[in-house]
Amino acid sequence: MKRILIRNNILIYSISFILFFLVVVAIVYWFNQRKQEEFMHFLIEEVELSYEVYEDTDSNFVIDFAHENDRRITILDENGLVIADSHDERVGTDKSQRPEILNLGSVVRRHSATIDVDLIYTAKIMDNGNILRVSIPLRPQAQTFNFLFLWLFISGAGMMIINTLILKKIGENLYQPWLKVKDNLIMLREGKYQVLPPNTTFPEVNQIIHEMNTINLATAKHVDEIEDYQSQLSHILDEMDQAVLLIDLEDNILFFNEDAKALFKLNHPLENLKVYQYIREVKIKEAIQSTNQDKKLNFFDMKIQGKLFEIRVFPVMIRMKEATATVLITLKNVTHERKVEVMKKDFFSHASHELKSPLTAIKGYAELIQFGLIKDQEIKQIAQNINKQVTTMNALVEDMLMLSRLENLDEEPVNKISLAPILEQVIDQLKPFALEKNINIKTQTEDIEMICDQLDIYKLFKNLIENAIKYSDYDKKIEVSLSAINGQISFVVNDQGHGIPEEHQSRVFERFYRIDKGRIDSGTGLGLAIVKHIVLKYQGKINLESGLSKGTKITIEFPIK
Repeated sequence: MKRILIRNNILIYSISFILFFLVVVAIVYWFNQRKQEEFMHFLIEEVELSYEVYEDTDSNFVIDFAHENDRRITILDENGLVIADSHDERVGTDKSQRPEILNLGSVVRRHSATIDVDLIYTAKIMDNGNILRVSIPLRPQAQTFNFLFLWLFISGAGMMIINTLILKKIGENLYQPWLKVKDNLIMLREGKYQVLPPNTTFPEVNQIIHEMNTINLATAKHVDEIEDYQSQLSHILDEMDQAVLLIDLEDNILFFNEDAKALFKLNHPLENLKVYQYIREVKIKEAIQSTNQDKKLNFFDMKIQGKLFEIRVFPVMIRMKEATATVLITLKNVTHERKVEVMKKDFFSHASHELKSPLTAIKGYAELIQFGLIKDQEIKQIAQNINKQVTTMNALVEDMLMLSRLENLDEEPVNKISLAPILEQVIDQLKPFALEKNINIKTQTEDIEMICDQLDIYKLFKNLIENAIKYSDYDKKIEVSLSAINGQISFVVNDQGHGIPEEHQSRVFERFYRIDKGRIDSGTGLGLAIVKHIVLKYQGKINLESGLSKGTKITIEFPIK
C-alpha cells in the first residue's frame, strides 16, 4: 500500500510537472520570440537613425557600426543587391530571395551560409529607397533560453525529490495505522482478538479501528459462546458412556467422542480418518452403506473386543466445517445390562421352579385330605410334610426379600455393631444341625466392632456356616475364625466337605446355581448370592479356595472404618 501510494503520487506529480514544464517552456519560448522581435525592431530603428546621421560611405558605416555592437549590418538597393555588408566584402550579391527581404519587417531566424552562424534577421526600407538589414547572433539568445530551461528542469527535479521524501514520510505516517489494522485482521483470522487504541492522527482510520474493535469484541464473544457450547457438547457426548461417530457419504469420519476413540483407536487427525481403516466389523460397514442408501435406521447387537454393544445407525444431515455428515452411529456397551436381563430371566425361572415344588406338594396333600383319601393315623405325618414345605417357601421368600433389600437399599448404616456376639448366636442356632452329623465347629473369635446392619452380618455368618455343615460328611470338623489383620476384618470358614470343582467355582455365588442339578435339599439356592451382595455392600472381598473332596475355605474381608 505504501509503495502504491508513493508511486501514484510520484506519477501524478511527474505528469503535472511535465505538463507544467511544457507550458512554461512554451510560454518562455513565446515570450523569448516576442522579445527578440521587439529587440530586432528596436535595433533596426536604432541602426537606421545612426545611418541617417552618418556622413561617411555605406561601407564604412556598416563596418564601424557592426564592429562596435557585434552585429551584422547589410545595405541593399531596392532590387535586393548588396551595396555594403559588415561581414562580406563582396557587393552586388543578390539577397532578394532571403525571407527577411521578401517579408520586410518580419523577424527571421536562420543559418547564415556566408559566415556560418545562426542569426536573427530583420529588414526594412529606408527613406532613400535602400533596404537596411540587421542581424545578430542567435547563440546568446539560445544560451539564455537553454540556461533558463536547465534551471527550470533542475528546480523541478529537486522539487520532485523533495516531494518524494515528503510523500514517503506522509506515507509512513499514513501507512502505520493501516499496518496495525492489517495485523489486527490477521490476528482475528487466527482467532486472536486484540483491542487497538484509536489514537492515530486520521479520524477516518480511528473510526475504522473503532468499528474493528467492536467487531473483534463481538466475534470474540460469539466464538467463546461457540467454544463453550462445543465444550459442553463434547463433555456431554463423552459422558454418555457410549461411542458416537459422524460419517459422510464418502465414508470419512467427521467426528468421534472419547469412547469411540478408545474403542476403535482413532488417534489421527480427522481429515485422515476413513471407516475402512479403523472399523473392521463388516456388519457395521454394511449398516453404514445401507443407511446412506435407504435413509433408514439400522439397529442390532454385536460383540466387539469381547463385549456386547447395542449399535444404532441413524440417517442424519448435519453440516460440518467442510462436509456434511449423513450417518450417526452410537455404540453402547450393554454387556452388563444383557447379563442382568439374563439373570432376571433365570431368577424368575428358578424362583418359579423353587416355589412350584413345595406348592405342588402342598396342593397334592390338600387334595388327598379334601377327597378323604388320608387315614387318620397319616394326618399328622402329612401335616408335618405340609409344614416343611411351607417352611421352605417361607425361607425362599425371606431370602428373595433379603436380596431385594440388598440391591435397592441406598441408606448406609451408621451404628457400630460388635461382631462376636452375632457369630456366637449363629453357632448356637446351628449346633443342633451340626450335632446331627457329629460335626465339630471350632471357633477363634476376637472382639471386633464394625459399622454395619446387624441383620446383614447375621445372614452372612449363618449362610456360610450352614453351607459348611450341609455339605460336610459325618464326623468332620469346621473351623471358623473372626479377626482383625492389617486394617481388615477377616472372617474365615474352613470345612472338610465335598469341595467345589474348579469349573463351578466362578458361578456358585449366582442365584439358584447348584453344582448338582439333580440334588434336592432344603436350601433356597440364594444363600451364597446373599453373601456376595452383603460383601459388595460393605466394599469387601471374597476369596474361595476349594477342590473336589478337599473341602472349601471361604475368606471374607471388610475394611475397618
